[in-house]
Amino acid sequence: MIRFSFIIIILFLHSFITAQCDTAYDSNQSSKIANYDISVELDHKNKVAHCHQTLRWKNTSLDTIRSLRFYMYMNAFKNMKSSYLKDSGGKIFGRNIADRGTDEWGHITINKMLDEDDQDLSKNTKFIQDLDNNTNDETIIEITLQNPLLPGEIGIYEMDFTTKMPKTIARSGYSKKDFFLFVHWFPQVCVYEQDKDGIWGWNSHQFVPGTEFFADFGDYNVRISASDHLQIGGSGCRISESKADGKQIVEFQAYDLIDFGFVVYSEFDVHTSTFQGIDIEILMPPEHCAFADRYREAVEHGLEYMSANVGPYPYPKITVVDPPVHALNSGFMEYPMMITAASFYGIPKSIRSVESLVIHEFVHMYFMATLASNEKEEAWLDEGFVTYYEDRILDHYHGKKSSFFDVLGYRSGNAENSRLEYIKLDHSRLGPIARPGWEIKGPYKGLIYAKTSSMLRTLEGLVGIQSMDKLMQTYFDAYKFKHPKEADFRSIAAEVLGDESIGFDLDLFFDQCLHGTDICDYEVVSIDNNSEQSTKVIIAQNGGLLFPVNIEIIYQNGSTAYMEWGGTPGQKIIEFEPGTNIKAVNIDPNCTINLDINFNNNSVTYEPNKKPLVKYAAKSTHWMQAILEYASFLF
Repeated sequence: MIRFSFIIIILFLHSFITAQCDTAYDSNQSSKIANYDISVELDHKNKVAHCHQTLRWKNTSLDTIRSLRFYMYMNAFKNMKSSYLKDSGGKIFGRNIADRGTDEWGHITINKMLDEDDQDLSKNTKFIQDLDNNTNDETIIEITLQNPLLPGEIGIYEMDFTTKMPKTIARSGYSKKDFFLFVHWFPQVCVYEQDKDGIWGWNSHQFVPGTEFFADFGDYNVRISASDHLQIGGSGCRISESKADGKQIVEFQAYDLIDFGFVVYSEFDVHTSTFQGIDIEILMPPEHCAFADRYREAVEHGLEYMSANVGPYPYPKITVVDPPVHALNSGFMEYPMMITAASFYGIPKSIRSVESLVIHEFVHMYFMATLASNEKEEAWLDEGFVTYYEDRILDHYHGKKSSFFDVLGYRSGNAENSRLEYIKLDHSRLGPIARPGWEIKGPYKGLIYAKTSSMLRTLEGLVGIQSMDKLMQTYFDAYKFKHPKEADFRSIAAEVLGDESIGFDLDLFFDQCLHGTDICDYEVVSIDNNSEQSTKVIIAQNGGLLFPVNIEIIYQNGSTAYMEWGGTPGQKIIEFEPGTNIKAVNIDPNCTINLDINFNNNSVTYEPNKKPLVKYAAKSTHWMQAILEYASFLF
């Protein structure tokens, strides 16, 4: 009896240790259109995964479905002829990719696809090139069904496929010491949905630069078999693991995801913790472990802030992967319940690039993973919103003027840095942000990330932080797990804010910010106290964007007055009674209009203030002194 009890205890402890996170969380949050059971046999020596998946796909449309379409994204790395690589100039992330051996490319092949009548459908295929008619691109495949699916029916398909991993080009791939990042790695069914005109059809764009995720929600059970010298982490909860004869089998389970990714490496150090009931797993190479606490704290800040200001985190776990330097192209990315970061030895705590990246990728769990807008067609609904909250979180925990870096007296806030990224664009009228990613040529990040964030911060400045929070909470709660589009967000904004309560035309605001190319540039042109007829102030809007804005008038006697201006383009003359002595004029004194590309010309003082010049002269002297002292120490 004692021996039996001991065995029971051991089995219980084994289950407790190997099980990861709470698999009993709400498992019915989405419509579960596409569900996958996948088995993976990883041959790490030959960089190949031999896989089998059972797909259960539900026809939620009013159409009879006669074919299925799948993302075959690994074929983007098959050769330089793919649409993803053909215009790259042979470089991705500054690294040469064209000059590589045959075995260093990657691809995915469907070897067999059986329907419920055991008919093999794998020969009834063709590749689709909807964006550029590039016949060499094989990232979307269409497979004809022998038994069409009627509305409401569920099709079950058994698929054998092989994924040959490339030497890392962009995210997915392998590197030294058996590092593998498996993302975009399995045949994933595309989305069958209604377009803006209500017509059903496949939304199945090729994999090209400027496009990322769009897939239906479903449940994933993924079983990975690999050499036991490897460590494995991934989306979902690890529900079992076993080792025998030099092999290991690890099984993951996840509900209501749009995708599944996993990582393999021979040298990870694993750091685990729990915060607000959410399990945090950090996988790092040993040489980066000094950053483990910074990563953990960044995730905790993201969890705490987003849960309080947007909505509860809907999953029980988050995995953070810090790739080794030799696999850095695998970093800087988000996947459901798993993010990849990046760090370098020696980054001081006063430079928060590590925190900024981790928080950015974590916030994607709300917009990419849970709301799951179409990142191919409307990337701003993800990246722009994520950047807005990245800025808010960093500024909240580390100070608005020092959240990005604070070094030797020189400081910058994260939101300030995002705004700078927008206003420093070579040409601010580069095109609207509300358009498909493949149409954006040039500074994608400056437009999609920074301009959208500046737009949202401008809206926050106009309506107030409490109204902004109510808008975002309502939007998240109404559309989580539902693929919202621009019209959905604008509908919620109109419902929560309303033109009458905010005092400006909300539709005009979104039309000009999302679909226009005008800029905003307020300027105080001059103050004239010397005219006998009247005191005159000339102000201007050098751009075309229309926002209501406050003007602060400071008189020589110290009193202050305010007026509101509609910000119409061109110059405006404001006249005062003769003899009125004005000391200064400030347009938008609280800098609420974040889209204004030049805050420096928003103010004029009749007698210029020399204090800023003295301040920065003192700082420059301090820096020069520090440099000379350091040089004298060296020599």
